[in-house]
Amino acid sequence: PRGAVPRLSPGQLARLRAWNALDWALYGHLNRSFWRRAAAFGPARMAAEVARLRRRREALARRCFRGGGPLPGPAIADGRLRPFQPARGGAAILGYALKAGLEAGEREACARMATPELQYKDILDRRQFGGGNGSAG
Repeated sequence: PRGAVPRLSPGQLARLRAWNALDWALYGHLNRSFWRRAAAFGPARMAAEVARLRRRREALARRCFRGGGPLPGPAIADGRLRPFQPARGGAAILGYALKAGLEAGEREACARMATPELQYKDILDRRQFGGGNGSAG
């Protein structure tokens, strides 16, 4: 059936766990480190900072993005901001379209916030290995 997860053999499972062992160890270390620091920071202070971050994000979304939030990928005309859409699986990946009329500096800042991961990876590759200026806007 569609969406069914294939069963792994014990050998495949062992190879998969070995392959991901370093990623899992790094994740575990960073997760424990984060929660130790969050506890030291204090729950009330953390909640206040999270609320402040959410307000700022919402204000930036209203300022930068057409519709103020995510849109279906096909509705985004700018290919640099259109997220990858998988051919199979039925999942629609959302992205962001910039508002018209933004000044150049603001447009670039907004584009950096809206650039999907594959395009952002390409920008980072160009910056690290050459082949362009790496501009997101």
